[in-house]
Amino acid sequence: MKERKTSRWGSMPFLKEFTNKLEGQGAHILYMFNDEKRYLDLVYQFVSQGIQYQEKILLLDKLSVYTYITDLLVSNGYSNEEISLIFFMTIEDFYLSEKGFEADENFQQLEEILQTNFEKGNRTRTWGQILADDSQISEIRKYESKVDRLLQGRNTISVCAYNAYITPAFFQNELLKIHEYVMLDEVIEKSPFYHKKYISFPALERERVQILEKENNSLKKKNEELLVGNARQLEREKFLELEKLNAEKANLAKTVFLSQMSHDLRTPLNTIQGYSQILLMNKNSSDLNQKISKIYNASEQLLNLIEEILDFTAIDTGRVNIHKEEIQVKSFLEDCVGSILETNTSDINIQFDGVPSELFIEADPVRLNQIMTNLLDNAMKYNRTNGTVHIYCDYEKESEEVKINVKDSGIGIEHEDLDLIYEPFYRSKSTMNNWKGTGIGLAIVSQLTKRMNGNYGVTTEKGKGSTFWVSFKKLNKQSEGIMQNIDEEQLFPLSQPLRVLYIEDNTDNIDVMRSMLRIIQTIDLQCVTSGKEGIKQVIELMPDIVLLDIALPDMNGFEALKHIKSNPVTKDIPVIAVSADAMESTIKQASEEGCFAYIKKPIHLDEIRNVLESTIKYIVYNRESVVK
Repeated sequence: MKERKTSRWGSMPFLKEFTNKLEGQGAHILYMFNDEKRYLDLVYQFVSQGIQYQEKILLLDKLSVYTYITDLLVSNGYSNEEISLIFFMTIEDFYLSEKGFEADENFQQLEEILQTNFEKGNRTRTWGQILADDSQISEIRKYESKVDRLLQGRNTISVCAYNAYITPAFFQNELLKIHEYVMLDEVIEKSPFYHKKYISFPALERERVQILEKENNSLKKKNEELLVGNARQLEREKFLELEKLNAEKANLAKTVFLSQMSHDLRTPLNTIQGYSQILLMNKNSSDLNQKISKIYNASEQLLNLIEEILDFTAIDTGRVNIHKEEIQVKSFLEDCVGSILETNTSDINIQFDGVPSELFIEADPVRLNQIMTNLLDNAMKYNRTNGTVHIYCDYEKESEEVKINVKDSGIGIEHEDLDLIYEPFYRSKSTMNNWKGTGIGLAIVSQLTKRMNGNYGVTTEKGKGSTFWVSFKKLNKQSEGIMQNIDEEQLFPLSQPLRVLYIEDNTDNIDVMRSMLRIIQTIDLQCVTSGKEGIKQVIELMPDIVLLDIALPDMNGFEALKHIKSNPVTKDIPVIAVSADAMESTIKQASEEGCFAYIKKPIHLDEIRNVLESTIKYIVYNRESVVK
């Protein structure tokens, strides 16, 4: 094969790799683009690779795009005979009739063009740009569904390109349902929403899309009325650019707001949970301890709610953080059921069968707790009066998975809803008026379970109830336990009291930390309330460890960290960040800039103990290394 020049973006090997992997099969690909130059380069790569493989090519685009591509092919040494493999039609000639976009007419035309290639068994490539803003969205949806059915099992690679700036967001979501693949600038992936049930486009679905289309067109018409004369197109481009900028600012503002809100809520929670833990260490009356436990548990629920808010931010940006640990299923489920029983005021009876203590799985405990909370909440919400919720486990020998079941005695699920209940915000018509909720709980269950390499599902019988389940691979290695009891033993191998400097401006936080450290071990704790004073005291006191709040009144905690780490005298002192900022980006930044560990407020006794223990082991090891 003759060597050809590449485009300004390089050879884009992901296109070639993807087509090679198809091995004679076809693909229906959605491409939402927002960069014209990048778009032209991808068209060129798609077409030129097709020519190199002697494939038939159908290009449906603007005349300017075709001219650009053919000129580039000629300049790169392609012959007229090779370029003749391209069959070109303009968007206007192919897609748009006097009535606009006609799904049946356009599909018939496409089928006639491709039929000859189908009969001859020729490999075909099609690239079509569709202008969703100038066409009827419900007709395009219908057309794309028919195309997807046509291409199934065919040796055809079809790319359907849409300008992301002018394609409504709700319609982009619809397109993801009927294209098996989605192309980004550097990769082609499976569409997360593609399913064959969407391809038929039944009357009810068509009516729903038409309603959304009508609302969208109404808004569009109002916007277009604002544009006048010869400046109409220019003003529209400015408007779209402004909308994009506002969306980016809104996303940034939302992230900043959620981060600040999380920080402001965690700070008083640190005081509540800190003193609750300290009081529980004292030998008070059982009645008093019970009340203190309720205070602590209530604050823990509030903390979990804050974590969920941050999770939604991660989901919005496509990032969900998973931190797997070894989990003993029995004790974990006992805690989950115990939390539900603690707050259960309904008439629902919760039953929990004994689970063998040797069952262990690997999962993120926070995410698994979210999953179980959603399943248990639904089991109680959609139950009958005086109903039951039954939690039990199975071990699947063939798959070597531990299956956690949540069975209710409720209303059951309609058969036609089973494929839809895990979709975000979906709610069955039969339950919409009876129960409150957003319909996102099961979507979170499915997403988090998949992220932890687990499986999920449901069995149901109308009128008798449903059993939702999640399963994870069984671990053969048993855990020695994550939580250790806190006592007053001398835990650390130091010959003299540990010298700790705490840089923190909140006096309540200082008092909580001082009380906790007294319980853990005899520690010489010095506290300062500003970054500047902290930097000065690190040099004068030369503490074993520095505890550093990130949100200081006079400077950012990272500035103080930079001063400590840049000074040859203090650079080796371990710095532990202690902050109510729980954003993953902040934690990552702290690690990159030299923090030994990061403790999120509210502080837990076992966590501060474990972090201090590992820090001191690090100190002792370094001292021994210096002596040697």
